[in-house]
Amino acid sequence: MQPDHYEVLGVPPDADGAALRGAYLTLMRANHPDLRPGDAGAAAVARRANAAYDVLGDPVRRAAYDRRRARPGPDPRPTPGPQWVTDPLSGAPRPRATAYGSGYSADRDAYARAFSAATARFLVAVMLVGTLLLLVLAPR
Repeated sequence: MQPDHYEVLGVPPDADGAALRGAYLTLMRANHPDLRPGDAGAAAVARRANAAYDVLGDPVRRAAYDRRRARPGPDPRPTPGPQWVTDPLSGAPRPRATAYGSGYSADRDAYARAFSAATARFLVAVMLVGTLLLLVLAPR
C-alpha cells in the first residue's frame, strides 16, 4: 500500500504550495543522507519525502493524486495487458491467446474483428464494381 503523501510531509490535504515546500525542506534538512551518512532511517525518510513532494509539488499530479485518494476501495479500472495462462506443453507462462492471437484486451480483439469485417465488405464492393465495369465496358 502506498503511504499517504500528506502524512509523510506532515501537512493537511488543503495545504498550499508554500506549506508543502516548507515541510519538504524541513524534512530534508533533518534527514538528508549527506548530512546523516550511514543512517538508514534518515535515508528512508528522505526517499519518502522526495516521492511525496514529487507528486504534491506538481499541481497536475497533485490533482490526480487527490482524485485517487478520494476514491474508496481498489482501483476499479482493469489492468492493461495480456492475461497469462500456463502453456500445456512446456508448462511456461504465456499470454492468453484470443481469436485474433493478440493476447491483449477484449477491446483490441473487438477492434480486430471490426477491422476484418470492414476489410471484407470493402473487398466485396470492389469485386462487384469491377464485375459491373467489365460487363458494361466489355466489347460485344
